[in-house]
Amino acid sequence: MRGNILTSLGFVAATNLLGNAAIAAPSQLYGKSVVVSWTEEREQRVNGDPTIRNVGRSGSFSVYLSSAGKPFSRMSYAFSGAKGGLKHGKKDAVGGEGSDNRKVAFSGNTMSVGMGMSGGARNILATFDGSFGSCNAHVLTGKESGSSSIRAKSMVNGNKVEILSVKTGAASCRIQDGNVFGE
Repeated sequence: MRGNILTSLGFVAATNLLGNAAIAAPSQLYGKSVVVSWTEEREQRVNGDPTIRNVGRSGSFSVYLSSAGKPFSRMSYAFSGAKGGLKHGKKDAVGGEGSDNRKVAFSGNTMSVGMGMSGGARNILATFDGSFGSCNAHVLTGKESGSSSIRAKSMVNGNKVEILSVKTGAASCRIQDGNVFGE
């Protein structure tokens, strides 16, 4: 699985550059939510444990664009626990705020979300049809060139996680009217 991880510094640099400029959302998306979902297969270890485990995760990124075009977003992960039951966690951000350096940017009919992590980054790219009624998505997670792992804090349980490799599965994308966070 180690060979499946993206190790390009160019990817990380591009992710960081995309988020440096706030690019307005298309008005066709105002008052709507975009939801991107995917799966990951990882080699990782937790809290300095020398044991490397192969784990599966389901990821989801949701963004609601207000009537003024301001993005409100949520990154979430879920997995089946060792003793059964679904474990899940989430992290919310408004605009570009948040400790994961989340950047949401728009250009033409695309939305790009860059998230920096220690030793790597994640990029979510959604491409919209001409009417902004449907979308396709692609998710990449990769290590910085020269980095042996990505280090992060689990959204689910707060543990420190060292991700040695990650293979991201196909992503799905949907658009819905209104605020997906209407909790």
